[in-house]
Amino acid sequence: MNAKDEFDKSLIQTIDIKLKHVFGEAGTSVIYNYLKSALSLPQNEIPKKLDVFTEGLTRFLSSGAMVVEKVILIDLYSEFGQEFHSREGFKFVDYVNELKAALVKNDD
Repeated sequence: MNAKDEFDKSLIQTIDIKLKHVFGEAGTSVIYNYLKSALSLPQNEIPKKLDVFTEGLTRFLSSGAMVVEKVILIDLYSEFGQEFHSREGFKFVDYVNELKAALVKNDD
């Protein structure tokens, strides 16, 4: 498995773990069902469609989406031995793409 695939797998797992931690099994299932039915986004395609994922979270959770995204990012960065730092103008997709690019580059 290459670094990109490993990162995508970790991203899916981290999102799943954090959603379950915040919303429980039932709540997480409702969120995944919403993403799949309203936005045609199954769980396994989240890494390829991060913008759709964040749009769906925002539609579903309103301003609470930012809090959930931050919790996910803190754990994701930690999993790869990095410390998460909020930066002005950065969104969830930007943070994930930056971390992924750094990790894939280091794997070359």
